[in-house]
Amino acid sequence: MKSTANNILAKAVITLLKPLLRVLIQNEVSHAEFTELARRAYVEVAYEHFSIPGRKTTYSRVAVLTGLSRKEVVRLNKLIEDAEPEVSSTPNRAIRVINGWMSDPEFLDKKNKPKHLPIQGDTGSFSALVARYSGDITLGAVIDELERIGVASRLKGDKVELTSLGYIPSEDQLEKIRIMSVCAADLLGTAVHNLNHPGDQARFQRQIDYQDVPASVVEKFELYSREKSTELIQDLNRYLSAGKRQSKAKDKTGRRVGLGIYYFEVALTRENDDEEIESD
Repeated sequence: MKSTANNILAKAVITLLKPLLRVLIQNEVSHAEFTELARRAYVEVAYEHFSIPGRKTTYSRVAVLTGLSRKEVVRLNKLIEDAEPEVSSTPNRAIRVINGWMSDPEFLDKKNKPKHLPIQGDTGSFSALVARYSGDITLGAVIDELERIGVASRLKGDKVELTSLGYIPSEDQLEKIRIMSVCAADLLGTAVHNLNHPGDQARFQRQIDYQDVPASVVEKFELYSREKSTELIQDLNRYLSAGKRQSKAKDKTGRRVGLGIYYFEVALTRENDDEEIESD
């Protein structure tokens, strides 16, 4: 039984690694560099998720949990401790501006769609949006950043248009990689939670999967799913944004919550019966 479970786990790991390795090879990250990163991740996970409450986690315990030598755990732990903390970047401010543009009634039209905003003005303008959601980042810097990542553009008459309903940088490759890591980690985090919390404690996780779909249907479904998903994301964004505005500081939990939706299309490697899969 253990051998069967190990085989299934091994296949699952390879399946999860393949898309990641495509990115690593594309960016010239070698097997040796990946192995070093994997070792470090093992140590971080051991400390973060497998500590015994009320007891200090020792190097020896981490070595036992990970299979690494104690000397290697000490070395990697030093690297983790010496690592520079992540600094909030301009794109994070951009996310807040985009979310405000999509959810704040002041910047929406009668159909709850983001307005074309005049650059200047006390209310309902891009300058008012930036002042409310960007912190201390200047108006010009925000416009330049949104244009650089391909989510907004300037129009005639000193107006600005939101061209992408969400933070999807079209030009910034490194920012795309960062978003990929966050989204993939969120999905895997939910899946791991559901492995350990069955029943009512499980988090929402669903997927539909049809095989051998005709090309004409694939094209129509891609457009249909994009339209419906955008509507849902906008609605959820407005809900969370309004909830945050109306809540009090003491109600904050220090948690990050959200919902992700993604479209996939892959080539079949073998014949399968046409079926729908809905997974919890």
